[in-house]
Amino acid sequence: MAFAISFRQSPTPASLALSLTLGLALAAGTAAADPVSDGQAIATQGAGGVVACATCHGAKGEGMAAAGFPYLAGQGAAYLKLQLEDFASGKRDNPVMAPIAKAMNASQMEAAAAYFASLPPAFDAVALSNHQDSQPARDDTGAWLANRGDWEHGIPACIQCHGPGGVGVGQDFPALAGQSANYLRAQMVAIKEGKRPPGPLGLMGDIASRMTDAQITAAADYFAALPQAIQGANQGAQQ
Repeated sequence: MAFAISFRQSPTPASLALSLTLGLALAAGTAAADPVSDGQAIATQGAGGVVACATCHGAKGEGMAAAGFPYLAGQGAAYLKLQLEDFASGKRDNPVMAPIAKAMNASQMEAAAAYFASLPPAFDAVALSNHQDSQPARDDTGAWLANRGDWEHGIPACIQCHGPGGVGVGQDFPALAGQSANYLRAQMVAIKEGKRPPGPLGLMGDIASRMTDAQITAAADYFAALPQAIQGANQGAQQ
């Protein structure tokens, strides 16, 4: 970054030194403003009273399904930052995340979100995106809801917002594929019960309110198993 000073006369050595010093300082400040690097430090080492994110969400943001901690890798930065803000404000009820989020300032939230968003997804995004289950079995409730919906009860297909294969869309609609079934089920119930914000335009709150417990469980089971199911199908086709 250049720092320009206008001179009516030839610049003196002192003025040149001042210009160079200011230019280097500005450049150093720009280089230091790297939210991904800052986020990596928070994720792996923690910061002050902030516990390292990797403790629960894995070194690569892959999550710990057995313990109910979701993967964060590849999710949208804006989505992740909003979740931290909601944990801190109490809009999203979670006794584990609330104190951690409250200990974070806005810059730390932004940095952590940027870091996890920069990591590769915890699934084969290409294979899932190319997955077209346009003719699911009618008695496969999870597959039917995910790909066709239940329009008689005002429930659109999940992939209309979360993308083909549940890989997520943009900054607002997170990936569902490969999250643990228990986690997905718990989030849908939380939205239905008003313990988690309903998302953009309140869409998920409206949809969840129309879903039965059986439908929530079926959809959660479907997306949780989808990456492995597609991988198995692809391997079978190659043999």
